Amino acid sequence: MQGMYEVRYGIVNLLRVANSFAATPRIMVALGRLLRDPGVALDDVAALLRQDSTLSARLLRIANSAAFAPGEPVASIQDAAALIGLKDVHRLVGAVAVDQFSLRDYPLYGFTGPELRGNSLLVALLMEELAASTREDPAAAYSAGLFRSVGKLALAKLADESVPVAPFQPADTFAPLESWEKHTFGVTSNGATAAILKEWHFPSEVTAAIADHFYPAAHHHPLAGLLNLSGRLADEMGHGLLGESRYWLPAAESARVTGLDPAIAQRAGERALIAFERVNRAMG
Repeated sequence: MQGMYEVRYGIVNLLRVANSFAATPRIMVALGRLLRDPGVALDDVAALLRQDSTLSARLLRIANSAAFAPGEPVASIQDAAALIGLKDVHRLVGAVAVDQFSLRDYPLYGFTGPELRGNSLLVALLMEELAASTREDPAAAYSAGLFRSVGKLALAKLADESVPVAPFQPADTFAPLESWEKHTFGVTSNGATAAILKEWHFPSEVTAAIADHFYPAAHHHPLAGLLNLSGRLADEMGHGLLGESRYWLPAAESARVTGLDPAIAQRAGERALIAFERVNRAMG
């Protein structure tokens, strides 16, 4: 039986399913690389965005929305990127990617598409703000927060293809989330996410952070500690995902692992919530 699970939920099938997802996350990887260059040309950014017609159309609608209120209608993706600004383009490309994942619910994991979207976006914005208080790359931090649940989505899709799988039951104290995943799939969703993002050529610091963020004290990876902290803050703000709260470090231990004073984390959380509301308005 275990051998069958190893095939069904093995790396080949995980990557097959993941590569059937919309291309937006892969566009975001390339965009992140471009934006690391302080002299990046707007033409290069626009050329990359035009590779995904659905993404380009969505960004044009956003640029012409009340959130940005242009004086004249914006007709080109280059003008849209100029109006929105490169930092917000990176944020909104990520938000569009998460929107694409939120078009369905995930009963196997006990959350809806909108709940996934809210958690992914808020954790990403928390990561971006917390990274600004450290020496970590905000774009890498944002990506880690945004896509940390991709493994769950791939495992759920694989489960849909075959024999029905019993959903995760958080009330079962003898089978916490990771134990249930290992028993059901032979792999954790964090491990699956790391493998998928590696295939998509995300930076190694992003994949390592996601792989380790449930146990950051056992690893010495700064982004993993920030991701654990962001998960707890999102949970406290009402945007947690089922079964994950047991993995979030208490405030005092989180401060020790991340080196961030709780007051700094709280202020970062307040700024992230403002950004969360702004991105939601822009997305419509």
